[in-house]
Amino acid sequence: MKTLAIELRKEKRTGVIPVLLAVGVLGVAYAFVNFIVRKDTLLNLPLAPMDVLLTQLYGMIMVLNLFGIVVATCMIYNMEFKGSAVKKMYMLPVSVPAMYLCKFLILTVMFLVAIVLQNLALVRIGMTDLPDGAFEMGTLVRFAGYSFLTSMPVLSFMLLISSRFENMWVPLGIGVAGFLSGMALANSGLTLLLVHPFVIILKPAAAMSAQPDSTVALVALVETLLFFAVGLWLAKYRRYE
Repeated sequence: MKTLAIELRKEKRTGVIPVLLAVGVLGVAYAFVNFIVRKDTLLNLPLAPMDVLLTQLYGMIMVLNLFGIVVATCMIYNMEFKGSAVKKMYMLPVSVPAMYLCKFLILTVMFLVAIVLQNLALVRIGMTDLPDGAFEMGTLVRFAGYSFLTSMPVLSFMLLISSRFENMWVPLGIGVAGFLSGMALANSGLTLLLVHPFVIILKPAAAMSAQPDSTVALVALVETLLFFAVGLWLAKYRRYE
């Protein structure tokens, strides 16, 4: 708890918390504006109303979420490299893996807050603008959980990358390259491409159905745990040169 409190004080200075809150607010604004402008067009698509609500609005929200994750993970370790602070921590009674864990938890919780805000907007739209009886809360909750889970491999991967490079432009460049390559590969049905975390985050947006894909969800969970475990291991056993 002490390490978590210290990390929370740090993140107030890095700007990570406001960035992820801003992502949530921008997602809310986009959902409302997009549906107001395109309501008739969207509802006339040959899709079920819930599929329209979730898949057609999620695309841009997902892009906001992805870049929010990339920026936040780049910023969260930037302070640690100033003045070689992270190197000095190995000489102090401070657990570097615990620090890594706390950063992961802070990012995860704040990203979850952003997801909740965005989906509250979708709830409002669904209850007021979809045809009578078309809104299904259970479907929305499942899709919200699915979109959160499929975003976690990118979050854990980018935190791992950010923790290993002092120059913030390196993880930022990797994040942009990951997004572009993910966009090129997301529509492929090849299961092997799910090893690419940026493909996984794009899967809910690329689908035409709001029903979660169990294979994608399982791979997302495994990759999240794998990247997180590697990050913890490196924080414990590998000194920063």
